[in-house]
Amino acid sequence: MTAVTGGFGPLLPEERADAATLVRQGFGIPREYFDRSVELFGPDVMRGLRAGPEAGRAGGLVACAAVWPMDHWFGGRPVPSCGVAAVAVDPAERGRGYGSALMRGLLEEARAGGAALSVLYPATLPLYTRLGFGRGGVSFDWSAPPAVLSAGPPPGDGWIRRTEASDASPLAALRRSLLSTTNGLVERNEGLWSFALCPDGVPSDVYTFGGSGGPEGYVAVAPPADRKLHVADLCLISPRAVRMAQGFLAGYRAQVDRVTWRGGPDDPLVLLAPERGVRADACDEWLLRILDVPRALESRGYPPRVVGELVLDVSDALIPENSGCFRLCLSEGRAAVRRLPRARNSAEKAGGKTDGAVLSLSIAALASLYSGHKGPHALRQVGLLRGGDEALALAALFFSGPAPWMPDRF
Repeated sequence: MTAVTGGFGPLLPEERADAATLVRQGFGIPREYFDRSVELFGPDVMRGLRAGPEAGRAGGLVACAAVWPMDHWFGGRPVPSCGVAAVAVDPAERGRGYGSALMRGLLEEARAGGAALSVLYPATLPLYTRLGFGRGGVSFDWSAPPAVLSAGPPPGDGWIRRTEASDASPLAALRRSLLSTTNGLVERNEGLWSFALCPDGVPSDVYTFGGSGGPEGYVAVAPPADRKLHVADLCLISPRAVRMAQGFLAGYRAQVDRVTWRGGPDDPLVLLAPERGVRADACDEWLLRILDVPRALESRGYPPRVVGELVLDVSDALIPENSGCFRLCLSEGRAAVRRLPRARNSAEKAGGKTDGAVLSLSIAALASLYSGHKGPHALRQVGLLRGGDEALALAALFFSGPAPWMPDRF
């Protein structure tokens, strides 16, 4: 059923209590946590959807969400994006299309504001797949007995210092090297840093590791509870920092039975664990939506030595400007994108010809290819992509790189 809406737009101050109720009913989030989040990100991040007069409750808030601008890193470059969270619909009004209407408003607004991508963690898949979101990457919850992490004596040329969690600037400087060498990490604003270092509103204890050249990593831990030690955040950019973090966490073996942390598929603590016993307790997939095909393709980075041309025949039922054929020319790690005339495309298709390597795919499949979460061969195998071997080989080179992951939850 199509929703009848009285208006999408910024949340009004008098609607904040109603929005908090919707979020509590949708996710079980208490009012104090909702208020803390709004204060951290600012009230202007909240959006609301009001019912139209035909619904019998003109002007009443039926759905809300949070949306904010951020940079999402792919191929060593930041891509202008928007994060979406707390998408909630009045339980009495579900099934009427209000969730879709709210998201359409969010995506249109973000695209008009310059965002090339949108990212979120889904509570349900059907709603977001209908809106053109694709699987973008993963977030792992890892855990291990502390003794399993012990790799012997820590390096003798390293140091460890306690750091104030109130100032994330030095931590952000360390984390920046990860942004440029991995795929899928987001550039944190003040709100995301607070979520990372103070997940329950209480500051974690932050310890920085380094050597003669300066800091090389950090670990933020919450106080041990229930025989568990939770690592709220970590960034380890050198072998020395990894070994020092291993020794630091193994030092809790008399106090806890298990250490938990969040990371990616190639987590350094997992790769260098000297004993078996590390396990993945959960693996969540986050979703990605391409809002502007040329802007998204030209904003991200690519392998510097890959040169070639690839035509992407994209279908997007929600954003017509994204539908059509786009020529992607790659050189020196940068892309140039040009839309091909529709008349020429039609003639080529009618004649059974292709001007170079061509891939045909939906906007959702393009999101998975773009992030590197799913390769072109896997997408073709399940029917989400069509193209010849030459095109697939080029796409595999174009979008190669580390598997995308993101520890931030929102």
